[in-house]
Amino acid sequence: MKLVVMSVLGTILMCGCSSVNKPIPNQASNSNKSDNKSPSLTTPKVRKVWVAEKIEGDKYIEGHWMWVLERTTTWSQ
Repeated sequence: MKLVVMSVLGTILMCGCSSVNKPIPNQASNSNKSDNKSPSLTTPKVRKVWVAEKIEGDKYIEGHWMWVLERTTTWSQ
């Protein structure tokens, strides 16, 4: 009997915790659209560069991608 009660309580707890962080529909998306006074931001320009693997002293650095910010975001009117 205790096992059944604990199982039911555990299920209720799991279901309750999983729905806590769900966003309220249309709350976040309409916050900036309804305010006509706020400017928007432009999209930044980013370049993706492959950095080859290399050995520096006694360290081996594996090849990886590096993202270079060529133009930052700016306010638009």
